[in-house]
Amino acid sequence: ESEYKLPQLQERLDSAERDASSGGPKDPGRVQDTHYLGSYQWDHFRLYARYGGILNDCIEKYISTNKAIYDNSNQSRKGIFPGGPDEYRYYSYVRDDENESFRVVHLHEKAKVAANVSQ
Repeated sequence: ESEYKLPQLQERLDSAERDASSGGPKDPGRVQDTHYLGSYQWDHFRLYARYGGILNDCIEKYISTNKAIYDNSNQSRKGIFPGGPDEYRYYSYVRDDENESFRVVHLHEKAKVAANVSQ
């Protein structure tokens, strides 16, 4: 059982109302950005895992791998102008949660390999 307990319903409703009109985690926030957590999401995942009583080393490694993939994906899109090359769309991420890492497989390369194998 988790040591973290959800607050009473009214407190949760009040918090949800504040959150919905806060503008998100950045300061100053904009209401239209309330849903966007970006890099703030990892602490939220941990909090929810604590509430559920499931935060352990395995879940932590899973979250860390997600963050590494998120950061890589984000970095690969930086500086691309509209209509520019979008190679990042063809990346497939192969997770290695135990080592909190991943490798990128380009789907075009994967398709070439599959075509050569089937011939």
